[in-house]
Amino acid sequence: DAVIATYKTPLVNLMEVGLVGAVLFHALNGLRVVAVDFWEKGTQYQKQMLWATVAVWAIVMIPATYYMTVHTFQALFGSVS
Repeated sequence: DAVIATYKTPLVNLMEVGLVGAVLFHALNGLRVVAVDFWEKGTQYQKQMLWATVAVWAIVMIPATYYMTVHTFQALFGSVS
């Protein structure tokens, strides 16, 4: 029970968000690297693909962060109506 209670703390919740962000960026960047390696024009478009990776990461992470932290902030500050 003590371990489960530790996992429900705000600090662990924020670390989970960081972990999800890192894994998501790693996956998206891996797709970019595959495109650079196997697409003959990949090296020409490295910079644009990097910015596209960052944009997709941000578009996915903003709502994901909200949904992952909403319960933590409700527990800390109460329900905001």
